[in-house]
Amino acid sequence: MDNHIGNYPSLKQNRELLESIPGIAGVLSSMILGYFGDMSRFDSSKAVEAWAGLNPMLQESGLWKGKSRISKVGSAMIRKALYMPALTVMCYNPAIIALKERMNARNKSGKVVVCAAMKKLLQQAYGVLKSGQVFDAGICLAR
Repeated sequence: MDNHIGNYPSLKQNRELLESIPGIAGVLSSMILGYFGDMSRFDSSKAVEAWAGLNPMLQESGLWKGKSRISKVGSAMIRKALYMPALTVMCYNPAIIALKERMNARNKSGKVVVCAAMKKLLQQAYGVLKSGQVFDAGICLAR
């Protein structure tokens, strides 16, 4: 995989952009490039989340109201590849640390926080690849 990415300048540049995000390294950047391909085919980060199966899906039937869960419609491999980095970035990525603190303040469970971190990591990857600029924590934290 490294040789293939090294032979194509555009893939090499995209890999460098992805690895500028704290928490994304060689394996995850290769998985993102392999599974998503050209990110310009997606209209928004919501479409990327849906393609990965990380979008929420409400469970309800008639009067019965269930809980929201991730849809799991997309690729299980990309969700598996995002899981451990999501645990790691909750300690090192400033935007995801802020997300974790907000969710912990609202008493969200651990799995919900990890799924949100996975989604945020994918959103950051989409933003970096779509813009062509290296990761800037100041942009992520601006509101």
